[in-house]
Amino acid sequence: MVKEGARSTALMILREMDIRGTYVDLALKSYLQKGRLSYRDRALVTELCYGVVRHLLTLDWWIEQVSKRKVKDMDPWIRNILRITLYQVAFLDKIPVPAACHEGVEMAKEFSHQGGAKFVNGVLRGYLRKKDEINLPDLEESPYRHLSLKYSFPAWMVKRWCKRWGAGEAWEYMSALNSPAPLTVRVNTLKVSQKDLKEIMVKEGVVVEESKLLSESLILKKVRDLAALNSFKKGLFQVQSESSMLVSRIVDPVKGETLLDSCSAPGGKSAHLAQAMMNRGKVISCDIHGHKVKLVGKNACRLGINIIEPLEQDAQRLPANFLNKIDRVLVDAPCSGLGVNRRKPDLKWKRKPGDFSSLAKIQLQLLKEAAKVLKPSGVLVYSVCTNEPEETTWVVKKFTAENTNFFLSDLTAFLPEKLRQEDSVSKGFLQLYPHKHYLDGFFLARWEKR
Repeated sequence: MVKEGARSTALMILREMDIRGTYVDLALKSYLQKGRLSYRDRALVTELCYGVVRHLLTLDWWIEQVSKRKVKDMDPWIRNILRITLYQVAFLDKIPVPAACHEGVEMAKEFSHQGGAKFVNGVLRGYLRKKDEINLPDLEESPYRHLSLKYSFPAWMVKRWCKRWGAGEAWEYMSALNSPAPLTVRVNTLKVSQKDLKEIMVKEGVVVEESKLLSESLILKKVRDLAALNSFKKGLFQVQSESSMLVSRIVDPVKGETLLDSCSAPGGKSAHLAQAMMNRGKVISCDIHGHKVKLVGKNACRLGINIIEPLEQDAQRLPANFLNKIDRVLVDAPCSGLGVNRRKPDLKWKRKPGDFSSLAKIQLQLLKEAAKVLKPSGVLVYSVCTNEPEETTWVVKKFTAENTNFFLSDLTAFLPEKLRQEDSVSKGFLQLYPHKHYLDGFFLARWEKR
């Protein structure tokens, strides 16, 4: 019988990710819903899982410097016990080193065998003895390898960013992507004001700060269980990043119009569009996956929005009856997602160099299909949570060149003062970088149809 505790739960989650390729957020949600852990233990499980995934390459490098065996050849239980323990030793100040190491050995006894426990004990002792002697490859001789191991990103990705920006800015970008993201929510102004929601949530025991960027945003801290809050159940807010909130501002919807959110699930942006329209008009929310379409409808119901029409539909082939019928289209396209690595750290391990160009073809097709359904003078907005050129500026350049009846429109009027000075804003697009703007990495572009 396995003991239910924070470390053993984290171990089971990491092992599942290791052998099945499960995404960290999905695995966490599944295990935490089933378990009966305290708030403190749930927080530790989350910290351990995200921390290990975020620093995976660095942790494995350290293990191999004091072990005669390659990490990939180790039993999945053993390698993840070592990763969890070393993460606590190297990155968490509040957990005493002896306690972390003892727990690691005890887990090895429980999940492996006596020989496994001895091996874990030997590796941990070796690391503690030699940690000050473990040096990364020389920065001058192997800059990509050095930065890859130091910041735990694939070497090909590091090389790509160094060539684009130089090593200094690549370092800043990776460091920002490794930093935890704040928990932000969008106030449902159909039901409550920002000021009133803040007061309500404070009474619910949440530490709340008002955003300095967006009037509909709040930053939450020390939240025990978000879904258990009465304010959540009553639909007073939606969890959403501030980069994502900017998308609807650039769409600039008008009440009474017909809008299309072509890749809408789970529905946060559709809800924001409907909110900006004062719940008057129509928002058609498409997604190719039926189970995700249901989430869009469920979320709209919680928020008290009735103008969203969920539709199971491939947005690369929109219905003929949509032709020239839509006032504004949002193409929040599938992408590599590397701009939100601080929220989804496992994405960097799942990406391959060829992904960007293959995704760009899909993104371009989505835009071409969206262009067909727009009315004359309609607005088309493109959004991706990545900063990779193939998925951002290349797609914009290609679409604009092939669709001469569309022109990029100035974004200045739609953005907060803080972002209006960016060079590209007047040209019709905006790059948001985590190391420059302290926001998720996003790319936004806006066209108008002649």
